[in-house]
Amino acid sequence: MTIEEAFAEIRQFWPGGLPFAFGHGAAAGRLAAEFSRPLPAELATYLDTFAPVEDVEFDTVGNPLRLYGLGSLGRHQPGYNWNPVSNTPIDDWPASFFLLGDEGADPVLLDLNQPELGIQKLWHSQGNWDTGETVANTLGQFLLCSAALHHALTAFEAEAFTDDEHGFNLAPQAAAWLFPHLKAWAGPHYAAWVAAFDNA
Repeated sequence: MTIEEAFAEIRQFWPGGLPFAFGHGAAAGRLAAEFSRPLPAELATYLDTFAPVEDVEFDTVGNPLRLYGLGSLGRHQPGYNWNPVSNTPIDDWPASFFLLGDEGADPVLLDLNQPELGIQKLWHSQGNWDTGETVANTLGQFLLCSAALHHALTAFEAEAFTDDEHGFNLAPQAAAWLFPHLKAWAGPHYAAWVAAFDNA
């Protein structure tokens, strides 16, 4: 799924048509220079045309997903590969990791050495960056699924989920909308997006 296709879908359900103001910042050239390599075409398109100006938060069941805006994207990422106190690199962060955002400090990224692996969410506080999962094949798929989950949690019932003897469930109207859409949009990564819900 391309970014253009993803945003065409998002426009169908997002109030006002789009989840954030486009940056139009022509940031791909700057970031390619910072990373000393050409960027994958989809990432370059995102950075030059679709990336948000400011950080954007999407609701999830737990910590919100923070999608970094143009001003937050760069080679030095505090806490991941850069220590802002000592102003020195953190060595265990692979140089090929392009950080797109985080979910409660769990980094969401694209490995520039292996872009075919898709968008990955890794787990922090594990002692290394070897644990995580692929959550989308493409950046477009990732953005669409993130927007869809946020929409389900904010646009339907006042209480988006229930936690009782029947399990932790997404509310009925939200579930009726989200789960069929995610099955189509997330494809093989459906389970990663609905893992929190017992009624998925």
